[in-house]
Amino acid sequence: MTSTSRKGCDGEAHAEAFLRSCGYRVIDRNARLPGGEIDLVCLDGTTVVFVEVKRRDGARFGSALSAVGAKKRARLRALAADYAQIVAPGLPLRFDVVALDGAQTTLHRNAF
Repeated sequence: MTSTSRKGCDGEAHAEAFLRSCGYRVIDRNARLPGGEIDLVCLDGTTVVFVEVKRRDGARFGSALSAVGAKKRARLRALAADYAQIVAPGLPLRFDVVALDGAQTTLHRNAF
């Protein structure tokens, strides 16, 4: 595993623990679908939440939240639609982002 992959896995594990502490129930991690992967799928009450985790150790390339651009959001929407048809038809859906900027962890609910 590369250093970047290790950082990504560590970031996702941190985000998962953080979300659990916020009352989320994690139901899937690294959900692989044709066309991509969803970092975390959670339940917040009866709402299915698709969570993108972004980590930035420094500000050189911008904030973690700024890394979730239009192309990434469109891909996540398409992946979530496929996932929801199979796993959670009829339930409300939401997209959150957990931004890890250095030591700062921020949950952006209903990010897009």
